[in-house]
Amino acid sequence: MNHNHIRDNFIDKWITTILVSEDEKERKEHQSSGKLTASALGKPLQWQILKVMGVPQKEIDPYVLRKFQRGKDVENWLVDRIPAKRYTQHPVEYRGVVGFADIVVSSGNYDAKVGELPEEVKSVTNLKFKNIQKTGEADRSHILQACLYALGMEHSHFGIIYIASDDYRILNYVYKTSDYKAEVDRIIDRFDAQRATGKAPVFVAEEKWQENQMYQDYPEFSKLTQEEIDIKIKEYAN
Repeated sequence: MNHNHIRDNFIDKWITTILVSEDEKERKEHQSSGKLTASALGKPLQWQILKVMGVPQKEIDPYVLRKFQRGKDVENWLVDRIPAKRYTQHPVEYRGVVGFADIVVSSGNYDAKVGELPEEVKSVTNLKFKNIQKTGEADRSHILQACLYALGMEHSHFGIIYIASDDYRILNYVYKTSDYKAEVDRIIDRFDAQRATGKAPVFVAEEKWQENQMYQDYPEFSKLTQEEIDIKIKEYAN
């Protein structure tokens, strides 16, 4: 076989440039509302506070940006095909926490017939999908996020839909809002109390994976004392 060919990297580099440019533009144009978001409910308190203070998160690696884009494409594909849609990207607020429910459906054709149902759609790898199947549970952060939408819309149930990004298999878990309301309220109470102090706290992980600096939103803050955090915050206030 003739191996006299050229491997051309132009398109690959061009796509990387586009993704990085779009991410930089989004970061530059983003203005913090000063409110906690539903998607951040499962994150450490330090990250929640730093975000509303407008402290920029670490830059995202181009490889991760590609994975994010793949996830968005897969999720959009699924949302477009889900039947009995009432709303998509529906704005929700509960106790000052804001977010957008991916989709709100009428569950008349579901196995779980629970009326109008807000659903959070998440694209995951096949390995992650397999782990979710094994545990039979949605991730804590996804449960908290979707529960807040149900609370804000005063619905008795909420759902979380997982789609495997490699082969488009689907898992859909439906939960009772009342089972998780107390946890959502606890997190909001904690946030409000910390926000009133005007300070970002020391880092305390909510889940084991958050201890790994590779996956942290603010790795430069994770090992600082309270005094060091207070000093560092001034860099972003000036």
